[in-house]
This record gives sequence, structure tokens and C-alpha cells, in this order.
Amino acid sequence: MQVKQVAVSDIIVPDSRARATFSPEQDAELEASIKMHGFVVPILVAPTPDGKYVLVDGEHRLRIAEKLGLSVVPAAIFEGDERKLTLLNILANTARGMQDPMGVAEQLKKCVDAGLGEDELAAATGHTRDWVHFYILLNELPDAYKAKLKTGELKVGHVREALRLPTPIEVDAALQSTLIHNWDVVVLREYVNRRLPELREIYREGEPEQLPVPPSPEKALEMVEYRSCMACGRTVKNVDMRMPAICQQCYDFLNYFAQQFHDTQQAMETLYKAYTFYMDAIQAGGKPSSQSLAAEVQAAARSQPPSVEVEPVEGGSLQIDAETLALARKLKLLREAGLI
Repeated sequence: MQVKQVAVSDIIVPDSRARATFSPEQDAELEASIKMHGFVVPILVAPTPDGKYVLVDGEHRLRIAEKLGLSVVPAAIFEGDERKLTLLNILANTARGMQDPMGVAEQLKKCVDAGLGEDELAAATGHTRDWVHFYILLNELPDAYKAKLKTGELKVGHVREALRLPTPIEVDAALQSTLIHNWDVVVLREYVNRRLPELREIYREGEPEQLPVPPSPEKALEMVEYRSCMACGRTVKNVDMRMPAICQQCYDFLNYFAQQFHDTQQAMETLYKAYTFYMDAIQAGGKPSSQSLAAEVQAAARSQPPSVEVEPVEGGSLQIDAETLALARKLKLLREAGLI
């Protein structure tokens, strides 16, 4: 492979090729390096029958040379068939780890069309056969999504997550919501994880006569931002959800308590009041028997008094309503049973 000076005007850059992407800082750094030291690494080209050259690798360096007004650049001349040139282009760009995914997908497809197998491409690129197969499938995406992959608005991970959904219409809806809400891959994965059980339920009894309508972008946003509490059934924001380790007895207790109230905040306040009353009652006159406490509850329920007054140790009065008093009794029984 010889290296010689090649006129910039004689170098043809193919429209379809793998391309590495660079940040503005990297552009400035490369430009400064070429200004000071010239081309440290020649670009790679292949000759054409008409005396021109097709660029194989080095588009970034070539563009900087054009910007700086250079008329010639050093180039390594590679002579080989189309299949080898295409593979070399992929290897040169994927090695940098910052490639345009659609460029890689298109070049891999060209390699397959030229007779290279997916196993050969996997061995050459250092990736798995599944990786190669997935990138080749990117060529079948609608043009709009290919363009978003080229600009970086969509990542390969977005497409991979969306393709877990069973139908093209579901995949399209997921990617549309991703673009509208600017979701990262993690958020889209959450959406897909929430949507799949819903679809499994729909398809449980066989193919429906009419395909289910995917969630709108607004509904999709709600799906990833909110979920239902498994204890009280309320819909709350994900940031307010907790999933600690919990034993069966505690779960049963919390679940029972949540079901007694429509408002969980009210449930917590009532529980706190009942527990406080129970502890104050113990301090005021010793631990009451369950029979005497039950009698108080029954009397309160019959007469429907606005409150029951108990004298705490410190003096003054403690106001408690019949509902809280009844709950205090339940707490006492739970405490005696060793559950709290």
C-alpha cells in the first residue's frame, strides 16, 4: 500500500458510508494539530477507473483540509474489491466508537449484498452476530427514523427497546412518544415494560378482531411518570413510589388499613391519632382491658358523641372521636398479638 499526495479535488466522498462523529472541541483540536504538524496519519482512498479516488477513511481530516484551503493531502492507496473496501470503511469507523449508526447499518448491508455473511462481519468487527443482524435490520426502518438516528435524536438503544413491542404500530407509537417527550433510553424501557403486560392481557384469549390502539403521547407520558400503589390503589408519581422489603404480616396490615380509607393521608393521620390516644391512655390510668375499651367504643357508637375525653398524666383533656377510639382498640389487639 503506497502513500502519495493526492489532490483534494480528486477525492470522491460516497454518500453511503460509515462515519465517525466528533464534537466541536475535537474539531478544533484536529484543526490546530494539522495547522501545526500537518497530516500525521494519511487518509485512506481507493483508485477509480477514471483516475479519481474514493474515500475509504479520513473524511473528518479531509474536511479540515478543505477548510484550511489545502490543495493536496497525503493518502494511502488501497486496491481491493468492493467488499473489502466496504468492510475496511466499517472497521475504521466502528473502531473509534463514535459512529453514525445508519452509516454503519448501510455499510453492513452492502457487505451482505456483496456476499459477506453475518458471522464473518461479526468476526471482523469484533461484535456479536446479533449485533450485526440488528444493525442490518436498521435499514428497514422508515426514512424518518433513519434521519433521527443520523442526527442523534434517536439512539440505537431507543430502537432496540421499541422493537420489543409486538406490532409496527406499537413500535411507531413508542418512538413518536420518545421524540415528542425527548425520552432517554431508560424512560422508553420503562414505557415498554409497562405496555407489554397490557398487550399480553389483550392477546391472552387469542388475536383480537381489531388491533388495540397504542397510548397517545400524553397517555404514554402518564404511564412513565405515574403508577398505581399496590396497597391503596391510588395513582401517584413514580418519584413518590417506594418498594422496600416488607414481610407478609406488615403488607397485610398496611393493605387492610389502606382499604379502610379513600384518602391515605387521612388514614395515616387517624392511625397516628389512635396510637397516640392509646399510649396516652396507658400512661393516664394503666393498660386498659380489651373489655373496658370495647365497652367505651360501643357506648360511643350508640350515643354518637362528638368526642370522648380522657385525662392525660400531665393534666388537661385529650379529645378523641369514636372512629379513632375504635381504631385504638384494634391497635391494642394487634399489639397484644405481637403484630406491632
